[in-house]
Amino acid sequence: MSADRRRVSGALSRGRRGLFLTTTDDVVWIIESEEPECEFVGSAVIVEGVVAGRDRLRADWIGPV
Repeated sequence: MSADRRRVSGALSRGRRGLFLTTTDDVVWIIESEEPECEFVGSAVIVEGVVAGRDRLRADWIGPV
């Protein structure tokens, strides 16, 4: 596990287990967020946060591109 900060962009979607971000390189991040609902699902977004695992990002901020 790493404490690296990241800023990634891509398409935000919702699965059964929560939010997912798919980058233009087809890398998928599982997004951990304090916000249970996100107005940006289905949109292109930027997510800033801390890497919380191999494919998890604990989001501090989610906003439009």
